[in-house]
Amino acid sequence: MTDWLLDTLIWTAALIALVLVIRRPVARWFGAQAAYALWAVPLLRLALPPLTLPAWMAPVEPVAPVAAAPETMFIVVEPAMAAEAAPMFPFTLVEVVLAAWLAGVVTFLFLRFRAYREMRQDMLAEAREVGRAGKVRLVETPSTSAPLAFGVIDKVVALPVGFLASWDREARDLALEHELAHHRGHDLLINMAVQPLFALHWFNPLGHLGWMALRRDQEAACDARVVSAAEPEILATYARVIASFAAGPNVALAAPMACPVLGEKSIIHRLRSLKMNNHSQRRRLAGRGLLAAALVALPLTATVTYAESMQDAPEAPAAPTPPTPPTAPTPPTPPEPPVAPEAPEHAVKTFVIKREMVQEHEGHADGHDPKEVRKIRIVRNGEEVSDAEMKEMMAEMRRDLAEANKDIDEAMREQHVIIKQMQDGKHLVRVEMKCDGKGPASEWTGEDGKKVVMVCKSEIMASAISGLRSARDEIAGNKEMPEDVRKEVLKELDAQIKEWEKRNKS
Repeated sequence: MTDWLLDTLIWTAALIALVLVIRRPVARWFGAQAAYALWAVPLLRLALPPLTLPAWMAPVEPVAPVAAAPETMFIVVEPAMAAEAAPMFPFTLVEVVLAAWLAGVVTFLFLRFRAYREMRQDMLAEAREVGRAGKVRLVETPSTSAPLAFGVIDKVVALPVGFLASWDREARDLALEHELAHHRGHDLLINMAVQPLFALHWFNPLGHLGWMALRRDQEAACDARVVSAAEPEILATYARVIASFAAGPNVALAAPMACPVLGEKSIIHRLRSLKMNNHSQRRRLAGRGLLAAALVALPLTATVTYAESMQDAPEAPAAPTPPTPPTAPTPPTPPEPPVAPEAPEHAVKTFVIKREMVQEHEGHADGHDPKEVRKIRIVRNGEEVSDAEMKEMMAEMRRDLAEANKDIDEAMREQHVIIKQMQDGKHLVRVEMKCDGKGPASEWTGEDGKKVVMVCKSEIMASAISGLRSARDEIAGNKEMPEDVRKEVLKELDAQIKEWEKRNKS
């Protein structure tokens, strides 16, 4: 939960900052309504739940090598000092900061909704209903000097006293249409919905700047809805209405959930936006496409968790079985022989070359007897090796041959050291490096009474080469092995045989 809150705070702050940067270029190129729609991105990120992916998609952490156990130091503590002391503070710093942050969120929301409720009560205290526009009540009240829309369920447009009797009917109708457009566009509902977003950032200046920018974009988008198909004369009248109502006192500035005119900067922004509402249909569609792409990419910012592996999940307890009635005792059965333990998963892999005589039935229908052919199969742990595994075995073979070369070199160095030590005349054994045709090694007692050991290096190497050639012949005759794999294996073995033959001659 803490990770999700932290990720949500960081990502929503980043998205608010991004919208603050691009809102004006977007309004200039795609219209005020496109800039207003950008605020859906941080709002939807707030409601984005954490994504739980399957356990097999979790990244595998590399297993660190097990270090040698450090030396253990024992400290003897007196009984009076061994008692566990109670912590001085029962909460961690993270828990304290989280509690303070959430307390600020609750306080922010309480103050906002209380201010809205007090504003609504003040507006309706001395209000007089003067008409209806669909489900929207039109009331005149002395508490406002400019038309003001508020209410989500009980929708109201508050008008100054005598507003409907104004002599400038064109300006009056445009101002009233603007407030009704707020209700039709569900702007008041949006203002309610974004309060948790900015409440999370009650300590962050981005929260205040974002809220003010959203309301200005909201007003500009509402203006665009009103004058979307207006004549130039109506645009001039509408601009004059915006400036005239913004010049007076505005009690709605204390009503965060209403849609007031937000000071001189908002007036300039709205008047500029009126000149940017004549975009082509193609640009509007392009703006919607960019917004849709941003919403599609939004899940990439979600907090990702991974489901627990089925192997790690605890097994459900088995249902209790009803007791069975006692039965007659049965004679004891002899104990079964112990079962050999199964090989662990990390057991050494064993490879077996099986030679089988198989009868080929080609030509048997013509009266000829079937002939027997020898087939060679390579089996590992009871299962026949596939082509892919053969490639893996080939790589393993290269590593093994390299290790064999190292072992032979090391053995030869040790052999020379031992021979030098035994030929220094201080031992009763004399070593001779020659071959007499009796095998790789033989021994006898010389005339001086010393034991003589003869080592034939060439025969030892010849034995190793013979074994390698035997393996090569087995693989060369295996027609069931893939051709490319067999050629690669034979190439490696030929190179090794050539190197050992060269070493044997030196």
